[in-house]
Amino acid sequence: MSYDFSPTEFSAEEALKWFEDCGDTDAGYLLAHWSRFQSTYEFAMAPVDKRARLDILDVGCHWLHNALLYARAGHRLTCIDGSALVEHASVIAAAERMGARLLPMRRMETGEGLRALADNSIDLVLFSEIIEHIAFNPIPFWKEIYRILRPGGRIVITTPNAVYHRSIDTQMNHLLSGRGGFGITVNDIMATGTYGHHWKEYSLPELRDYFAKLSGDFDTSRHAMPTREEDVNAMLGAISELVAACADVRAHSIYLDVVLTRKDAGISISPPWIPPQS
Repeated sequence: MSYDFSPTEFSAEEALKWFEDCGDTDAGYLLAHWSRFQSTYEFAMAPVDKRARLDILDVGCHWLHNALLYARAGHRLTCIDGSALVEHASVIAAAERMGARLLPMRRMETGEGLRALADNSIDLVLFSEIIEHIAFNPIPFWKEIYRILRPGGRIVITTPNAVYHRSIDTQMNHLLSGRGGFGITVNDIMATGTYGHHWKEYSLPELRDYFAKLSGDFDTSRHAMPTREEDVNAMLGAISELVAACADVRAHSIYLDVVLTRKDAGISISPPWIPPQS
């Protein structure tokens, strides 16, 4: 196998066929995100000698869509996610076909799934579109990542940009219209499983501060921020409208009295990950 692998040589349609040969997969997600997987690969591999064969950990490996590009380039992969996915028959078949090791991560907040990996055994950690979903104190998890990374090893983070102009526009519209504040909506909280939310999106300075607080051993000087031409044009052509602030915007605190007037209906909403009682 050639190590001089270009991800653009492998199309989304070819990748989908590859996974469908292993069983079912999330076709919509693969087709929507394939270009991101390709650009992530190019960013991750740019500093790497093309003859090198890395030990790679893919955290939140999902259906192994992202992992496939690294496997095709000859790298050794360990892929970790919640047990519901890594125990899925088609994911197991795909991992076997690409020679990847699968590990369940039942308690990400403790890093327990990583304890199966030896100290200093990983060259590259892929943490692609995961950090924005973390809804717990991450320090125990990152201690495990630190333990398994070899000196000189790298963590490649990809995540939405919190200061992306469309995101700011959405947040400001919610705020100034009185429909809501910053962050995810109440409907999102109720209608989506815990790890489906973007609980916290980061700016580049925040991400650098995040890893600086974790350890002075981390260097975060290298980065990329992909920009689409359509976004540049939209931002340059945007005209901000003045919106009169409602009274809620002027208040510095919320005092809320929640009174249980009776106990007839119970809690009438169930989290989406718990099946309804018959």
